[in-house]
Amino acid sequence: MQDKDVSGDDRSQFLKGVARTLVLRLLSERAMYGYELAAALAQRSEGIFALGQGTLYPLLYSLESKGLIEVAREELAPGSGRKRRYYRVTPAGRAELDSGLTTLRDIARGMRLVLGAKYA
Repeated sequence: MQDKDVSGDDRSQFLKGVARTLVLRLLSERAMYGYELAAALAQRSEGIFALGQGTLYPLLYSLESKGLIEVAREELAPGSGRKRRYYRVTPAGRAELDSGLTTLRDIARGMRLVLGAKYA
């Protein structure tokens, strides 16, 4: 049996799971539209969490359908005539964010304990 290199798949799945909490965190600070949210996430994570449209918008729609975020307002984008949907966190989203942050803290702590400060 041959070992299969799945490191890219593993990383992708892990980042998708973390992205939910990170998006909720950013939206808990202020309402943002999709492109603005993607840019803030990429900038603040130094590119580690750069989400493309194919990842971000399905995530936003999923969070909205679960009642974790809502559309705060819609505005026309300057010069394009397209509407920007500004999203904000709901009370249920804040509870989900708290749970996600606790999970990430536990994961980070466990990694530091096993790997040592050099790697975590």
